[in-house]
Amino acid sequence: MTQTTDTEKNLRDFVKFSAAVTGFSEFDLWGTGQAEEYYKTVVNQEGPDAIRKVIASDPSAVPSDPVVNSIIKLWYVGVWYGPELVGRMDVAAWTAPGRSGAKPAVPDDSRPEGSRAWVMSGQHRAGEDPAHGGNERKPLFVVSPDAYTEGLLWRAIGAHPSGAKAPGYGSWVNPPVFED
Repeated sequence: MTQTTDTEKNLRDFVKFSAAVTGFSEFDLWGTGQAEEYYKTVVNQEGPDAIRKVIASDPSAVPSDPVVNSIIKLWYVGVWYGPELVGRMDVAAWTAPGRSGAKPAVPDDSRPEGSRAWVMSGQHRAGEDPAHGGNERKPLFVVSPDAYTEGLLWRAIGAHPSGAKAPGYGSWVNPPVFED
C-alpha cells in the first residue's frame, strides 16, 4: 500500500468512527467539507497512535474518553478543544454567545494550571499547514475558516449560523425545520 492509500483509508476510518460518535451519517460528515481538515487536526494535536487507538475502540463504549469528546466537539462547533480542556466550564463560558467584551476565562495561548508544555517532535513537516500547531500543541483553536458555518450544531438545532448561510428575509416567522 502506498502512503496516499494509507492516508485515504485512515481518513475514511476517521469519518466512519466520527459518524458513530456524532450521530450524523458519513454522508453528512463528508458534506461539511471539513473531514480532511479535522482528521489532520486530530493527528497533529494527538498524534497518529492516539487516533488509531480511538478509531479501533468501540464508539459506544468510549464516550467519556477525552480524545473522543474532543473529536465530537470538533465536528459540532469547529473548535479543537484539547482533551485537557474538554470538561472545563470556564472554556465553555468563554466561548458562549454573549461573552463579547468580557475578559476571556482562558486565553487562546494559555494552558490549564499544572499542565506541562505539550511539545511533540516531528509534528510539523514541510508542506503541512503551520496553523495546526507548529511544534507546540495548542489546547484551543478554531480549525478552519469554514468550521463555524459547517458545524453539526446548526443542523442539530435546526438553525443557521449567525452571520452566514442566511435563510432569507422573513424566515424567522417559520419554526425551525429538522432534518430526518
